[in-house]
Amino acid sequence: MTRQVLFISNFVGNGGAGRVLMELACELRRRGALVEVLSFMRWPGEYAFDEDIPVLYGPHAESRPEHIGKRRLRREEAAWVREMVSRRPGAVVVSFEYFVNMVAALGCRGLPNRLVGSERNDPSREGGRFPTTHIRNVLYRELDALVCQTPEARDYFRPAVRARSLVIANPVKAGLPAPWTGRRSRRIVNFCRLEPQKNLRLLVEAFSTFLMGHPGYQLEIYGDGSERDALRAFVSDCGLGASVSIRPARQDIHEAVRDAAMFVSTSDYEGLSNSMLEAMALGLPTICTDCPCGGAHLVIRDGENGLLVPVGDRSAVIEAMGRVASDPGFAERLGEEATRVRGDYSLAAICDRWEEVLWP
Repeated sequence: MTRQVLFISNFVGNGGAGRVLMELACELRRRGALVEVLSFMRWPGEYAFDEDIPVLYGPHAESRPEHIGKRRLRREEAAWVREMVSRRPGAVVVSFEYFVNMVAALGCRGLPNRLVGSERNDPSREGGRFPTTHIRNVLYRELDALVCQTPEARDYFRPAVRARSLVIANPVKAGLPAPWTGRRSRRIVNFCRLEPQKNLRLLVEAFSTFLMGHPGYQLEIYGDGSERDALRAFVSDCGLGASVSIRPARQDIHEAVRDAAMFVSTSDYEGLSNSMLEAMALGLPTICTDCPCGGAHLVIRDGENGLLVPVGDRSAVIEAMGRVASDPGFAERLGEEATRVRGDYSLAAICDRWEEVLWP
């Protein structure tokens, strides 16, 4: 009997959750499953699925992208999910992100389909406020399984939910270019969604001080999001326009950054950062805040394959950047060891874990 999977997402672009969903969907299709994707909204520049994976859009598909953060349970979306799932009684339903998990749980209540939810961020921050947290705990009882990215995310939930939860990390993006082996440029990079949780102002402030002792470096931040204009204004106000650039997200980002001196992430919280994994896979010396819910320290062994710094600690970020810039041998060792994530978090290995959850 052919296996069938129905993914559900808020949208399928501009972020790690959409990228992981796309890669899992394509890999499962290559393994013979019938795969479809339900998306509540359209997004400019959506991730490209294989041609034989249809993407079906919900009743609010034309909502403006800047309204995506204003999430609330909509009867129309739950009814649409129920209608779509009812037509596919043999499909395993997989929802991505807490809000979509809640809609899927509401829409699939009483249906025979196996329902697997997936948390893609820190559940104490995303959806962790009353009354949302209470509603989430109630609706998550409808899930047959909940996939979390880190042990800390899993352990956040109440025992009734935790008993059906397990940890599966993100896969490293397939098809990345080979690690850089030549002389590195004097560029510090970050590529991510430009949202408040990334705390990119801290990165700009730290770079401003770092630059005084290491002239000639450039900071390049790639991405799109609600903070783009404010971040550009902040860079200008700091008088760093000649040394710091805020650039749009780009499809060839890995080729663009692979010869950089280092990758630096100053997020206040994350699930398991895809950009961190990709930077490490490229062999970039990587500095990350040791932020909740534990994705960074799940992967980074401080001083061996990257550097961890406390959340919000500008001095620690400056010190770590200076350590990498001042010791090329140390930087090279960090980068070489970091590339091991290509095997540890390969798409094939991660998809094997997902198959065990989808068809136990």
